[in-house]
Parts: sequence; structure tokens; C-alpha cells
Amino acid sequence: MNNLTEKKRRILILAEREGRKIAPITFELLGMGKGLSHDLKGTLCTTILGNEIDDLSNEVAHFSDEVYSLNHVLLEEFQVDLYAHALEGLCRNIFPDVVVMGHTLDNLDLAPRLAYKLGTELITDCVDLEIEAEGKHLLCKKPVYSENAIASFLIEKKPLMATLRPGSLRDVERRVTKGKIVHFHPAIDKSLMKTELVEKIPGESVSLDKADAIVAGGRGIKSIGGLKDLEELVDVLKKYFPKVELGASRPLIDAGWLPHSRQLGSTGEKANPNLYIAIGISGAPQHLSGILGSKKIVAINKDEQAPIFESADYGVVGEYENVIPALIKKLRGL
Repeated sequence: MNNLTEKKRRILILAEREGRKIAPITFELLGMGKGLSHDLKGTLCTTILGNEIDDLSNEVAHFSDEVYSLNHVLLEEFQVDLYAHALEGLCRNIFPDVVVMGHTLDNLDLAPRLAYKLGTELITDCVDLEIEAEGKHLLCKKPVYSENAIASFLIEKKPLMATLRPGSLRDVERRVTKGKIVHFHPAIDKSLMKTELVEKIPGESVSLDKADAIVAGGRGIKSIGGLKDLEELVDVLKKYFPKVELGASRPLIDAGWLPHSRQLGSTGEKANPNLYIAIGISGAPQHLSGILGSKKIVAINKDEQAPIFESADYGVVGEYENVIPALIKKLRGL
């Protein structure tokens, strides 16, 4: 097809779905893609995979110059082998200069597979990307050493490929006009599936990276019963935020009080909520590496010397057993 092989300098963004909606990370990626396409003097492209996705393709078209709609019944749910094969086929047709994905759970599996298939390099968990040397290089910046430093990596093998950490950038603005929608038909079948989802364990899967607010407990929570105060605070905050989650630092996970999916830090999840309330958390670098992108951090700790206060926007020194009930009462307007 001529519209697929036309020579252009393309920045390809992988849109992500949450059921029948576009995931918020997509709009951050498009914001980055818009800047890269300007520097590259190229075309901002988006691809979306799924089944019966015409409405989603039309929505994304308000943010892109071109949208490649990969519509297939086998792409209804994420399956890494099929997604990798479909995206490889697209890339070998449109030859993008740059491919950018979100640094999300699915893409931790997908991005390396696609990079291998395309014979290129990949830098993951970036917080900033820049085009250099007239489009020959991609400068990727990412946190290292438990978020204590930012390292820069230069890649030059095309397609230049990276994953971007959620919460790193602002969303792109919606345009009145729509970009061109191209229907690309991937050649896939079930024989390509080498991995299989056996079972989802109820209660173990938590999307902390999608939370608007997080209440997290640490070593200062004296017993498993203390989690009830935190859970009550989570419930009250749902009056103010669409999605509120309970999180924890490593000591509570090691104690078996909460599943690993609720751990935040260098060995857990990374999140960038609008509000992060740290309760009984000292503030070790390993934990801070997972939450420093938070818009507002509130720390509650009885130790006024706790390092967490250095990173907090607001701090309360005191026993959480006294502070949390008073906070809940205030939030309820009692």
C-alpha cells in the first residue's frame, strides 16, 4: 500500500488501552512524540491494537498526524507474542525513525521482544527524550542509583527505541482536525502464541501507577491491625480522588501483611499520584525512588529526623494512631 511505504520521518507512539478507553499514559507519550516530531521535522504517528477499535482510532486521530489501526479479534486482549509480531509487521512497512512506548507492565515484556525482532537497541524507564545530530541519535535520560542521579544514554541504531515512565510529562493538547487513519491488517494467527496466561490471582494485581492518591504504610505501623486506619483513610479520600490505593514500603511486604503488588520503591512499583501520604515510612532512598514523581507528598512520622520529611511537601510529627483519626474526621467534615 502506497500510504504505508511513503518515505517520511516518522515518530511512532504505541497507544495503550484500558478496556474500551485510551489509557492516560498515551497522552503523555503523544506529548513527547509531538516534541520529537518537531525536532525531527517528521510525522507524529500513533498505532493502536485491539478488536473493534474504530472509535478509539478516531479519538487518537485528534492528537496525531497518522493513526495505524491494527484491528484483529486476536488482539482483543494483550498477548505479547501476537502484539510483538503485529508491531514488527507495521514497523517493517512504515519504517519509523523513533518508536516510543509507555514503561508499563505489559511493555516491560513487549518492548524488548520488539527491539530484538527489529534488530535495534532499547532504553527503558526514561523520563526525557531528545533528538540529536539531525535525527541520527536519540538521547535518553533515566534515573539510576535509586533515583539519586540521572544518566544519559545515546542510541543511534534505528528505529531509535525507548520506553517512557508514566507521569514524566504533561499531556498533549487535543486538536480540532483529525489525522489520517490507516487500517493495517496484521498477519497473525494462534500458532504464533508461545506464552499463555494460566491464571490471574485475585487481589494480587494492583495498578498503583494509575492511582490518583496513595496512602502508604511503613515500618512505623506497629501491627497488622494498624492497617485498618490506613484503609479507612483510603475510603475517605475516595470522596476527593477518582482512584485511591493502599501502598506500602518493603517492611510491610516482608511481614506478609500486604502483597508485593502494593510495594513502592526500587524493588516494587513506581507511581506518580497527585497525592502521596507516607505513614510511618522513614524515607530510605530505595522507597523514595518509587514515589518522587508525586505531585504532593504528605509525611506522618513520630521521628522528626526521619529523612522522608526532606522530600515531603507537608509533614506531621506525631503518632499515626492519633494523627490519622483526626485527619479522617476533618476530611469527613465532622
